Amino acid sequence: MPACSRRDFVRAVLLGAALLFTSGAQAIGIELARAEITQQGEYFQVSGQFDIELSPTLSDAVTRGVQLTFVQAFEAERLRDFWLAENLVRLERSVRLSYNALLRQYYVSLSGVSSSHDSLEDALRAVGDLRDWSVLSVKQMRRKANYRAYLRLYLDIGQLPKPLQVNALASSSRWQLDSGWQERTFRY
Repeated sequence: MPACSRRDFVRAVLLGAALLFTSGAQAIGIELARAEITQQGEYFQVSGQFDIELSPTLSDAVTRGVQLTFVQAFEAERLRDFWLAENLVRLERSVRLSYNALLRQYYVSLSGVSSSHDSLEDALRAVGDLRDWSVLSVKQMRRKANYRAYLRLYLDIGQLPKPLQVNALASSSRWQLDSGWQERTFRY
């Protein structure tokens, strides 16, 4: 039986460790799972879902009582053939995620309405929910025109406590979550 050299042994151990860490790794960040813009009476509404995966640093911060504020942003523009697109609306709304250690429940607050959740996963689903958000009035739009909408969800690090803001700016990969602008087109 051939002897294994030290170099071959180290290479095998490093390869095994790399496979172990990559197979158990989860994607950390925010991703738009689905979104649709539909007309409901006199308004156009956005419905959809952002999938959120917190880093271990952020999930630890939440369980230690740090409130996280996420911002859902929406922009829409009317496309024109011979000129630049016309901006119609820019909207933002804040969603707050907090944890009560005494009751062992997560709370999500949106527009003054709060809901409680037993697990962090359920609370993150509620943070990423875009259900029935009225974003455009029919009066702002023209018939038979094409429109482009942009959706974004990000963690507002400006709402963190001051000592954590400095830490968030210094170590951006662990604290900053952003889906980036996601584009959708629709017609009226």
